[in-house]
This record gives sequence, C-alpha cells and structure tokens, in this order.
Amino acid sequence: MWSLKIKELAAFALEIARFVLATAAIGVRLHASMVLPEFHGIEQKLKRSHENILNLEREIAAFFQSSEYPSVLDENKKIIKEAAEYHQNRPVPLRFSVLAGEIIHHLRSILDHIVWHFSEPSYREAHPRWIEFPILESRPPKKDLFTSYERKIKGITKPVVRDLIDRLQPYSCIDPVDSLLLVIHNFDIADKHRELVFVVGTGAIRLPIEVMDRYIRYKWGVPDSPPVDFGAEYQRHGDIVPEIAFSEFGRSQSEPIVQGLSDLQNYVVEIVSSFDKLR
Repeated sequence: MWSLKIKELAAFALEIARFVLATAAIGVRLHASMVLPEFHGIEQKLKRSHENILNLEREIAAFFQSSEYPSVLDENKKIIKEAAEYHQNRPVPLRFSVLAGEIIHHLRSILDHIVWHFSEPSYREAHPRWIEFPILESRPPKKDLFTSYERKIKGITKPVVRDLIDRLQPYSCIDPVDSLLLVIHNFDIADKHRELVFVVGTGAIRLPIEVMDRYIRYKWGVPDSPPVDFGAEYQRHGDIVPEIAFSEFGRSQSEPIVQGLSDLQNYVVEIVSSFDKLR
C-alpha cells in the first residue's frame, strides 16, 4: 500500500479531511448535548478517550519521525520498497496497544453506562452484575435470549430505549461483521486476554496543512473558497508516510489505528446523543 495510483489520491485525502472534520466535531457535540448530571460520567469518558486518541496519534508520529524513513516520495520505487521492508520489520511499541485498549475500554464502558442509567433502581440493586449493553452478531435463539440479551436490559422499562438498543444491534445491520458496535465489542474482549494486534504495512498521503485548510473551507461553503485538486496538490507537495494499522477491523484487514479509533469514538458519540434524547 505504499505505492498509490493518482486516481486513489483524492479518496485517500478525503479520508484525512474526514478525520479532521470528525475530530473537530466531537467537542462540539459533547458540549451541546451532554449537560445533565446523570450523563456526566459518560461525557468525561468520551473526553478522556478523545484525549487518548490525540496522545496516541502524537506518539505514533514521534515513533515514525525517529525512524530511518519518516516519509518517502512516490517517485523513487526503490526507496519505497526499502522503507516498506524497514517499517514492516520494526517492532511496534507495546504501549500503543495498551493506549488503544484503554480507548476501546472507555467506549465499551460508556455503552454499559447507558444501560445502567435507564435501568430501574430496584433492578440495579438486585442484579448489578447483569446490567450491560448487549452486543450480538446474530439474533439469539429463544433458549439463550434471557442470558445473552434480555437480562442485561430487563431493568429498562421505556419501550423506546429498548427498541433503540435492538436497532443498534449488529444483527440488525446489513453486514453484522462490519458493525462498529461489534468492532468495539470484539476489541474489548481481545484486549482483556491479549494485546491488540497491529501491523505496519500501510502508507498514508501527507499534504500540507494549508491544503487541508482550503479543503475544509470549501467543504463548509466559505465564500470564495475554490475546490481542491488533491491529485495536483499531491504531485506538488505530497509524500507518503508510514502508518500503524489494526490487523483486523471488521472485514477490513488493515485500518489505520488513529482513523479507526476516531471512527469508533464518533460512532459512540452519535449513540450517546440518540439515547440522550430519550431521557
């Protein structure tokens, strides 16, 4: 993935811009929607996971900056091959896996916190260990319905809340394996027993901040902001930088971890916002 065709550059750069816009939006949504004290713990967990994503991003950048090949130009195929082999054989610091695991755990616990919030006090007191946000890839058979799903949300009496939990289930998706909820669930389980598995086999296009700023201004409809030709900008200014990726992310075999964690974070923010409206 180190050598990219020009026709792929625009899509790749759009992903970068999407990350910039998504991360910027997190703080706005948090401030706007989570103002009541009952969800204060959720708000703090979201802020903490967002801080950890930014910290991880900085540490990964420093890790590659100290390498022999912090970036390469697409013009020299020999150097690209050497850089790819160098980074693929370079051990990924265990700390990155630990930080990513902490982020995943925060996101998973936020979901459980939602179910706890909507559960009746009597059910909380009687069955505190049963309460959690169910996440199921397939709809459970009748014989397993209580233990794998129903008892976890039995304390919730609002039909609209129970309905939303059901609609969010991976089994309600077109492709359950690609459900971000299932990705969070599987990562959280994996992190409890072993470190999350990363690979260094992807390359990302780096463009000057000024280019991305022009794109964002155009995207938001700022007057006199022309569209950005990412292919031309890459030819003039761009280079390829190494990235650390999850070895598995749903059906994807290589998802950059900062982008992936940001997508999971934003998805949980949307979920929290949906439940916040039902209180």
